[in-house]
Amino acid sequence: MSDDPARQRIQTLADESGRSLAYLSGVIGRNAAYLQQYLRRGTPRVLPEMDRRLLAAYFDVDETELGAPERYRARVAA
Repeated sequence: MSDDPARQRIQTLADESGRSLAYLSGVIGRNAAYLQQYLRRGTPRVLPEMDRRLLAAYFDVDETELGAPERYRARVAA
């Protein structure tokens, strides 16, 4: 697994929820292999904002846990 904290957090959330990466890819409107490729191959290099936002909402976590810049924390909290 990658040493990227955002990738590790997504994998941890998936594992803890019992949801497959294929299922979670569908939640964000992507093909079944999308998150697996993101986590294991590093493609895309950075998770797009909307994908990150949807996953954060699904898991009820702050977007910064999934790689959003710190400025997103203030915007979400406001």
